[in-house]
Amino acid sequence: MRRNSSLIGVLICCVFVAACSIISGNRTAEEWLELVHAGMIAEDDFRFSGSVVMGFDEGVALAPFAFEGQIEKHKQIAMHAQQSSSFVHNPINDLDFIVENIEHAEIIHNGLDEEKEKNIVVIGVEVKPEAATERWKNQLQQELNNVSLQVLSTAQKDRQLVEALKKEVERSEQELERLLEQLKVKTHYEITIDTTRIVALHMNEQVNMTYVKEGAEVKEYRKSNITFDLTPDEVIR
Repeated sequence: MRRNSSLIGVLICCVFVAACSIISGNRTAEEWLELVHAGMIAEDDFRFSGSVVMGFDEGVALAPFAFEGQIEKHKQIAMHAQQSSSFVHNPINDLDFIVENIEHAEIIHNGLDEEKEKNIVVIGVEVKPEAATERWKNQLQQELNNVSLQVLSTAQKDRQLVEALKKEVERSEQELERLLEQLKVKTHYEITIDTTRIVALHMNEQVNMTYVKEGAEVKEYRKSNITFDLTPDEVIR
């Protein structure tokens, strides 16, 4: 009887500890990422806006630009950026990429927000460098392809101009190929999550690129921030 009581006691203790963990939200950073990923995918409609700044470690910074977008019925129906080559896309795609390529994740903050109005958790994430590098290689190649098609299509009635542009496109492709061979990318995210509604409030991304151009190492960065707009009546839990 004493052994049975001891076993029951252990089981009760285990259940109690598990229940406390659930109630208190004692989750790992990876678990929070999985939850907010699922929560955002479940959202039918939301808006987002943000800004991007790019520059070089040597101190040269490019002019920042803003962007905004809207998701309806799980599809991106509107996107506006002040710069055409913005590399801004549906933030759900970013969350897909993050949860599939976590190198390291940690909880930076767990408590009230600055306004003392919401319970939040802030997760810092480093993604796998090889995955980040491959992603940017694909994006840069796709951007060059898009620009090349646009340029050639505008000059299609002038055969001489088209031939000249084709040579320039070929030169650009070769130059990009050389850059991409040496490209290394590190990406860090900070995601602020509303722990009551299990949705993202903010997402900051920092991308650091290193490549070789004309025999010299170049270090470039890209910083972006996104704010999500989900009104309470749009969120059903």
